[in-house]
Formats: sequence, structure tokens, C-alpha cells
Amino acid sequence: MNVKIYLSSKLVEHCTFCQLYGVIEVQRDEIRFVVLDRRLLPGTYLIGEICSESDYRRFQEGAATDRDRDALLQEENFLRLSVSDRGGRIKHVTTKVKGVTIETLDKILIIYDERGFSNLAENRKVEEGDGGENDLLHLARLIKSAKPARNSALQDALGWAIASPVTGTVRMVAWPLLVLLRVLLKKTALYFHFSEWVASVRRKGFEGAKWALLFDIGFGVMVLSAVLYFGNPGAYFMESAELVINYLRELLQTLRGSPIGLKLNVPLNNFFLSCFLYHVDLWWTFLIIVSPAIHFLFIPLSVLGLLGFSFQLAMLSDLIILISLHAHCFYIYAAVLYRIEIGGIRALCRIVLGKKRNVLRDRVESHEYMNRQLFLATLTFAVLLFLFPTILVYYAVFATLRFGIYCVSYALMTVRRMILRFPFDGLIRWARGQYTHVDSLEIYNIGAYAKENITIIYIAPRADAGGGSFWRTGMAWNGEATAATTKGTISIGQFFGSLVRGEMVPFIQPDESVHRKEKEV
Repeated sequence: MNVKIYLSSKLVEHCTFCQLYGVIEVQRDEIRFVVLDRRLLPGTYLIGEICSESDYRRFQEGAATDRDRDALLQEENFLRLSVSDRGGRIKHVTTKVKGVTIETLDKILIIYDERGFSNLAENRKVEEGDGGENDLLHLARLIKSAKPARNSALQDALGWAIASPVTGTVRMVAWPLLVLLRVLLKKTALYFHFSEWVASVRRKGFEGAKWALLFDIGFGVMVLSAVLYFGNPGAYFMESAELVINYLRELLQTLRGSPIGLKLNVPLNNFFLSCFLYHVDLWWTFLIIVSPAIHFLFIPLSVLGLLGFSFQLAMLSDLIILISLHAHCFYIYAAVLYRIEIGGIRALCRIVLGKKRNVLRDRVESHEYMNRQLFLATLTFAVLLFLFPTILVYYAVFATLRFGIYCVSYALMTVRRMILRFPFDGLIRWARGQYTHVDSLEIYNIGAYAKENITIIYIAPRADAGGGSFWRTGMAWNGEATAATTKGTISIGQFFGSLVRGEMVPFIQPDESVHRKEKEV
């Protein structure tokens, strides 16, 4: 067993003789004396003292007063450091462990830089408890928890507004309306984003979330100002939708005959053309009907900039899904035909090979078929095989359209989540020169006292590591956090694979896939 003593550098530099407050952690193979300050802080207690060399010798020789002896008898775990009368250097370190002073224990005196570890304690990675059993991160968390809470005027005003009876009355009156909105907007990106926004604010706390909210609202106000200056962009939005529909109509017209050399089935091709062209015309009629509503919805979309740019992106995603709802229906029609075609060809291939699928045992087994069964299977297989190019062409068209819409929605969702996860608080502290990361810390070996088994080391951040550590570690961790946030989301590659396999995609918004998986789990 060894003893680790964490001592703040400011106590060594500015405090010659004083009492030490902190915490004592007794573990399986070591005991830690974590000294945080010379005064009582939240969660700390008296664990030792710094005395002069003469006082230390007086205690060692038993020349203490009766009052000191009574205090020593009550000490179970205690730390005593002696400082030389001249020069202020640490001369002796004595630790009492479980009421017994054992001189043979190896003692490691770790003098940590107060400012550097205070900055390290502000990192969100430290606050969320990452790093496992890293002693330095654990020390930073202790420093963070021992700091007295500082409430700003804005925080106090918000707390007073939340606790006021007027807020409670408004909440009770607005509760039915909120329930109704939740039912109506439950499948929208705006609702999903609001849920993630609330969770992010709760996780970061006031100090960590205020800068993210400030930047988010700042970007949103910029977009609102641009809309007020240049006018409502609803017209450009509808022009883009009209352009997509015109391209789709022209593409369907080119499928007549033999596109790119494919010999399509003429009756089936004409049926698909008339059917899908009719639905495209319905789509265009639907856009003409909802065009005034789309123009009007850009007004609340711009006003949402007062809540943040991420809310504007969420509502923009909902608008894209609204005008492309028919494209999702087109994909479902084509996917059903494609699945029937693929499933039929697979089943008939097994028949031709003399096999069948045993549903009860979930395996493919050999089977002897009669001649009329083989004749009927061969005939059906030939029909499906010759119809396959026609169905494949139409499925590829509408699957590509569905894939493009999903990519746009996924990009908007990724930007929204990056805004929520970006370490704006770390960026501000880096700009102030107050950012410290655990990778930027350096350990300096000051010396050792072989007689008392004491090793003294000093831990401080490198002088030139502030900016480099933020862009190297802070941004890298932000990428990991964003990847962890989007872990349950079906990625673009997975979505493309599901389209190739002809799977029925049961959701429209990428956000819905995350919440659907959470409910299944």
C-alpha cells in the first residue's frame, strides 16, 4: 500500500502555515489525501495541516500540549507537512493512516497546478465522468464539486421566473394545448429536435448550455434578418419543387420504348407510365393547393430563429418531408412490386433446383416435385424474369428519388445535432486562454527523500498547449460524441443497402428511426 497526496500549488506558494481541507479516499491498494484548499469548501473536511519545521519536531518529540495530544488521539487519518523556516521548502511529510503512523509506506506528493486543473474541471468530458479511473480527471471532478456554486443574475432571474406562481398558472392553462401539440407533432423533426434540445440543456447545465444557446440563437437571428431583408424564400422553395417534378415527368417520358437499350415489356411499361404520371400530376396539384400554406410556414420558420438556428433546420426538414410525401408513396408502390418480383424469382429458383424452404425449421431442404409442378414453375419463372427489367427500372427511379430526400433530411439532422454537441463553452475558454485538456498536462519530477520514502512531482499544463489541445482533443471528442448520438440512426449507407434489398422503410424522418429503435429496445 502506498499513499498519494494531492496538494494545490497555491498552498505551497502563498500559504506557509495553515490547515488543509479536502477529502481522504481509502482504496484497496492506496490511500489518497486530496487537499483542495485552506478553508472549508462544500464536501470537504479537515484532513491535515502545514506547520513549521520547529512545530513538526515538537510533535515528533512528544512535546505537544495536552490540547494537542487530545486532538492527535482523535485523528484517524491525518496529514502533516512541515515547511522549512527559511525558504518555504517542504522538508517532512507524515501521514497517519487508520490512527497509525507508518513510516515505511511509500508516499507520493503530487503538487498540481491550481489554475490548470480548475480549467480542466470545466471541460464537459470531465463533467460527464468520462475517463474511467484516471486519477487526474478524478481530481478535476473533485475540484469542480468543491467549488461554491456561482449563480449569475440571468440564472437567478430564470430561477425566480420558474418558481413564480404566475408561471405555474400559465403551465396549468397551457397543458391541454401542449398535449394536443404533442399528439399532432409527434412524428415531426421539430418534436424530435425539441426532445434532444431539452436533454442537451439538462446534460450540459447552465454554464455549458448558455454559450451553445447563444451561438444557436445568434445564427437563427442572422437567418431571420436575411429573410426580412431579402423577402420570403417560399417562392424559391416551390420553384425547386417544381423543377424536381418536371425532371421526374421528363424522366418517366423517356422510359417509353427501350431506354438505354433495355427491352421493357410494352403493356406493363405503358401501365406503369400512365399510373405514375397520373400520380405525379396529383403531386403537382397537391403542391399548388398547399403552396400558400408553404409560403405562410416560412414565416414561423424564420421566427423560430429566436429559439435557435437548429429549430429552423428542424422545421425546414418537416417542410421538405411535407412537399415530398408523394415521393415516399411512389417508393412504397415500386418497393411492393420489387419485393414480390424478387421473392417470386427466389422461390421459383429453389423449385427449379429441386429445393424448398421449410418454414417450421427455417432452412432450405431438398424436395422432389412432380412434372406438372416443374412445368408451371418454369413457365412462371420465365414470365417473372422477363418482367423483371421493367419493374427494376421503375424501382430504381423512385428509390433514387427517395434516397435523395433521405440524404437531405439526414444532412439537416446531422447539422442540428452538431450544433447541440459542439463545445462552444470550450471554444470560449480557448479564446480566453483558459482551456486545458488532460493530454496537455506534463509531469515534472522535483525530487525524492529516500529517508522518508517521499517522491515529489509537479503536474501542470504546457504553456503552448491551449489552442492545440482544444482543436486536437476537444473537437475530436465532439466528433465521438456526435457519433454516439447518431449511433441509433440508420446511416446513409445502411439506408442505401435497405433500398438495394427492397426493404420497406417504415419511417420518413431519419430522427424517427432512432426513437423507433428505442421503443423496440
